[in-house]
Amino acid sequence: MKYQQNIEQEWLIDEQENSLNIVVTTKVGSSHLVELLAHFAAEYGTSNKDIYVQVSEVQFSKDNEVTADKWKKEISQHVFILDALKTKDLPIFSRNHLKEGFTVHSIQELTPQEVDFIRKGENVWFPTRYHPLCYETIADNSLILRRHNELIGWCVVLPSTNQLLMYDNLFVKERYQSLGRSLSLFWHAISIQLKRTQMKYLTFVVDGENEKMLKVLQNKVHVPLVDHQKVTVFKLMKTD
Repeated sequence: MKYQQNIEQEWLIDEQENSLNIVVTTKVGSSHLVELLAHFAAEYGTSNKDIYVQVSEVQFSKDNEVTADKWKKEISQHVFILDALKTKDLPIFSRNHLKEGFTVHSIQELTPQEVDFIRKGENVWFPTRYHPLCYETIADNSLILRRHNELIGWCVVLPSTNQLLMYDNLFVKERYQSLGRSLSLFWHAISIQLKRTQMKYLTFVVDGENEKMLKVLQNKVHVPLVDHQKVTVFKLMKTD
C-alpha cells in the first residue's frame, strides 16, 4: 500500500512476520527527514516488530549526516550516475598510477591457476563481497590487474540498462591498495566502455563509511554527475 502525509513524502510499507519495512519513494531533504522519522516513531513505535525506514536524501554531501532520536543508522550508501565521456576526461585521471610492472587485462584472461587462487582467497585476502567470480553475466570492460604476473585486483562491470553500466566491484589487494591505482583501473574500464559499447552512462555505489572516496567524489564529479542518491536505512531502537 502507498501512504502520504502532510510533509509531502510518499512511502510504501512491506509488513513481514517480524518486521515493518518502510521505503520512502520520494527524495527527502535533511530537515524533512527528521520530521518524517519522528512521524514513523510515533505511528509505529508501539509495535512489537522491528521497524526499518529506507530513504533517499536530496543533497550530495558526505557531511549532511542526519541523526534522529530513537533511530539508529543501519546502512548508508551513495549511488552515483555519471556521464561516461565526461568522467573519462576528469583531471583526476590525468596521472597514470599503474606503472612499475602493473598490467591491465580482460577478466576473460584469468588463468585456471588464478581462478583457483581466487577461490582459495575468499575471506583470506579479499572479503566475500568482492568475489569476482560470483556473477552470472559481466560486461566486456570487466578487468583484472596484475603486477609482475601476480593477480592483485579487478574491476567487475555489469550491464544495467541499454544505456547504463554498473561498476559493481572495484578491488585491489591490500598490499597494493591506493586510491590512485583503483582510480586508474576504473579509468581503463571506462575507456573500454566508450570504445566497445554504446553505453553513455555508468553507475556505482560508495559505502557511507568510505569517507576518503566520498571526499574525492564530492570535490571532483560535479561536471559528469547526472544523478545522485544517498540511500540510508534507519532502524527504530526499542525502548524498555
